Amino acid sequence: MKTTYPISVTSRREFIRSSSALAGCLLLGRPAWGAADVPPRTIHPYPNKVVWGVGSQKISRRLRLAVGGGTAQGELAMLQETWRQFTAGAVKLDVVPDAAVGAHQFVLGTTPPPELEAKSTYALRSDARGAAVAAVDAASLRHAWFTFLQLLQADDTADGLSFVVPQVEIQDWPALKFRGLHLCIFHETTPLMIEKALRLAAFLKFSHVVLEFWGMLRLDAMKELAWPDAWGKADAHKLIDVARGMGLEIIPMFNCWGHASASRIKNGRHVVLDQNPQLAPLFEPDGWTWCLTNPHTQALLRKICDELIGFAGPGQYFHIGCDEAYSHATCDRCRQGDRVKLFADHVNVMAEYLEQRGRRAIMWGDPLLERGKWPAGFEANGTPDLPTHLALDRISTKIVIADWHYGVTKGEVPTLALFRAKGFETLACPWNSLGNIRTLAKAAAASQSGLLMTTWHHLAQSIPELPYVAACAWSQDQAALNLRQMEGSLSRAATATLLRKLVPAEGRFERAGWTPFEQPLEPD
Repeated sequence: MKTTYPISVTSRREFIRSSSALAGCLLLGRPAWGAADVPPRTIHPYPNKVVWGVGSQKISRRLRLAVGGGTAQGELAMLQETWRQFTAGAVKLDVVPDAAVGAHQFVLGTTPPPELEAKSTYALRSDARGAAVAAVDAASLRHAWFTFLQLLQADDTADGLSFVVPQVEIQDWPALKFRGLHLCIFHETTPLMIEKALRLAAFLKFSHVVLEFWGMLRLDAMKELAWPDAWGKADAHKLIDVARGMGLEIIPMFNCWGHASASRIKNGRHVVLDQNPQLAPLFEPDGWTWCLTNPHTQALLRKICDELIGFAGPGQYFHIGCDEAYSHATCDRCRQGDRVKLFADHVNVMAEYLEQRGRRAIMWGDPLLERGKWPAGFEANGTPDLPTHLALDRISTKIVIADWHYGVTKGEVPTLALFRAKGFETLACPWNSLGNIRTLAKAAAASQSGLLMTTWHHLAQSIPELPYVAACAWSQDQAALNLRQMEGSLSRAATATLLRKLVPAEGRFERAGWTPFEQPLEPD
């Protein structure tokens, strides 16, 4: 007998207690479950189709994980390492390529891999004989593994630490193909915080990560593009390796129009001009925007793109920014021409340049929207004085539009429909409000867009929100957000539990959690 619990149902029947043995490596033990009103495991993001069984089994001692032949060496190492992290090293796992196991499959014990349903990207079965997975590709096999690791629950036995695994069958698939996270590296951002965000995002089945260094990556293109104490490429590449090793695709980013100071305007710094004022002609007079009529500026931007593409490694995209360019074409040379044409030509030329290097340009959508034409909460920066919205029909539809609206917390997102009607692929981009995240994710699913979660200077606040974002981007009908596991405190606790395994604190306060303090000091 099995009991099916659709994710939209909150009440649960009593589970029947049982226990069983797995291929000589599972110990008979006391039943794991009694009456409960929640699923027997918290899984982030919660799978789209779950059938909980009536039994459970305990894992201890040493296990053999047979994986399909042809599995990459890096994947084998990731399986080994994450198993060690999630079992605290108490249960040894031998990861063994096996020609008898199909491609993109693994088997623990003797249970056969489940059949994939039509739309599933992976299927997982855990029963009395063991556990097995079938997936459509390497990325989906990782997703299945990350789900399986969340089925483990620590328990005591006479022999020491063991783990209980419930019986379950899962068919799962993502609602959105593109599930991205945008991370900023500011002067105060630590490598540890970025590592935590990367590992957690990958584990929660994000697909892409945008890395934007705000004057914090030393570049050969020009030394003044980074502060003297910025990260070197060797150190930064350790994080690139972490992201790739966990299955994330890296999207490099550089602001190729506005935000040219590589610092937040509220703090008044300029990474280039505070080091070398003689480089002022590269920018518009206030320094906030790149001067697009200066050929030295254009050549520099291309050098930067080339360098960041080489740094990031293989991938499909490059984010060129292009938001909030309020001082566009204000120098004596730029203002003499057609300012809208100057903007459109710049974007198109950058996109074509990137396409020649195998990358598709992503840009923010706010300059292409006319201010005053949209409801409150929508970001639109085309104005009568700077009518960049008139370029909407002039720029290449090969560009992906990242449509960001941080004040939209309910209702429709008509800007996505506008861009898609014009022929663009789109990404809905929320920030740090759960209502904003849910609204834009729902609109993304309805419009066949992707989702790009932004974090900006609120990374510590955003990390515990990532399970919510993951559920919004993964769940077929958003019903997983109604599960009790998504309640604020429970979601934060689950985030802490995952980070404790993915990035161990090693007993040190400063490595634990996601803030540098326990209780901030009250202002004087």
